Amino acid sequence: MVDSHQNRLIGNMDQQTNFPQPNPYSVVHDAPKPGSIKVFGILNIIFGSLGLVCGGFGFLALVVMQSSSEMGDAIQSAISTQYSEGYMTFIMFAAVIGLLLSIFLLTCGIGLLKEKNWGRTCSLGYAILGIIHTTVNAIGPVIFAQAGPVAIGAGFGAIIGTAIGVIYPICILIFLTRPNVVEALKE
Repeated sequence: MVDSHQNRLIGNMDQQTNFPQPNPYSVVHDAPKPGSIKVFGILNIIFGSLGLVCGGFGFLALVVMQSSSEMGDAIQSAISTQYSEGYMTFIMFAAVIGLLLSIFLLTCGIGLLKEKNWGRTCSLGYAILGIIHTTVNAIGPVIFAQAGPVAIGAGFGAIIGTAIGVIYPICILIFLTRPNVVEALKE
């Protein structure tokens, strides 16, 4: 009785279709994307938006102050005692570049959240431009400062400002050039 039951089980196993085993080396695995892609996408959008809002209001304040004759004269006389001529032009130019970089960073963040490779490569471009912009913004006041305590303060500000300002761009360069990130965003 037991033998007939075993024969029936073995017979049923023979009738089952055997599926071929997949070759583990030819199967495409959908590995999860690295979390740094989403993290930097969100951070790019946050920092780009903050740069637009804060930089936009700062630039608007500069324009309004310059357009008011009384306020413009007061600002110009205060700046001329501490900085060389051309410093206000430098500030305005740096503010416009900062606004453009903020728009660029915001766009990069959207690209990263959509998991597009152009978001990664543009973020790397932003990182390089951000380091250059931060360095120039730190050196500018030192160059335009007149000798004395203002120049010393500008020097310390340049060192501290550059050290803080390049942290995020360096993080972008480190995390978005990792092989797993590059591989995950290949199109």
